[in-house]
Amino acid sequence: MTLYLPAHADPTVGVRAGGGEGLRLYSLFGRWPSPWLQEHAVAPFFSDRVQAYWDLSVERWEGEDTAGEANSSEVYIVGPVVRINWPSRRLFLLVGVQPSYMTHSVIDDDDMGGNLQFTSHAELAWTPINRLTLGLRGQHTSNSRLYKPNPGMNLASVTLAYNF
Repeated sequence: MTLYLPAHADPTVGVRAGGGEGLRLYSLFGRWPSPWLQEHAVAPFFSDRVQAYWDLSVERWEGEDTAGEANSSEVYIVGPVVRINWPSRRLFLLVGVQPSYMTHSVIDDDDMGGNLQFTSHAELAWTPINRLTLGLRGQHTSNSRLYKPNPGMNLASVTLAYNF
């Protein structure tokens, strides 16, 4: 059994801020290499430009209901993420689909249907210097038809991250 982990697969911590659809989004996250996923799910099919990570995000969504009252929900997101180093190691794409848990399923004036959700996302990131990464992220969170209604929420954010 060979353990494959590229030298540039470093753990990362960071913050995100953004919003969309009437919401404000604030997030703390951590991302670390996943040697098992790399060996079994990525390396057999892709070049060394693609790396597997685990990602844990804690987000706070803030909005207002139809009466103008403030409301919020914490959203916990955990799961695999793939980093595609294209066209280089300094400019890359992060993509993932992860299970998510919302503490309140009604946010802003939207009923998300239930607490269990799924978040799909893509982020274009740039590392101008070795320890600093900046990114633009788009994400869609919905319950994947587990409940009715299923309005989904589309959010955009900017990322500032530190790479160990």
